[in-house]
Amino acid sequence: MRATSVGKVLTANTATTLYTVPTGYYARCTGLHAANSTATNKFISLSWYDLSATATIPITFENAVVAKSFLDPITVNTSFVMEEGDYIIATSETASTMSIIATFEVNGAQRT
Repeated sequence: MRATSVGKVLTANTATTLYTVPTGYYARCTGLHAANSTATNKFISLSWYDLSATATIPITFENAVVAKSFLDPITVNTSFVMEEGDYIIATSETASTMSIIATFEVNGAQRT
């Protein structure tokens, strides 16, 4: 197991890929932390794209993040596992300034 974190400053109203699981690996998402630097409440949407199911699964949808505050929608207690090619997408509201930190435990997969 290798722990890794990825941080991004989001471009407002633009879908941003935070992390894609590399080929031959799987990753347990143990944390998603979004921070709103804007002086007003703003929405954020987070999704998991499951490649094997060709489905986008919402983690949060237009969840309000209070001004100058944060949101932790995924913690160790609410983690989930992603397979190779899966990825996390974040989209913040227009005129927002948000950043996000995603933490994963990455492991090699047994390929058949």
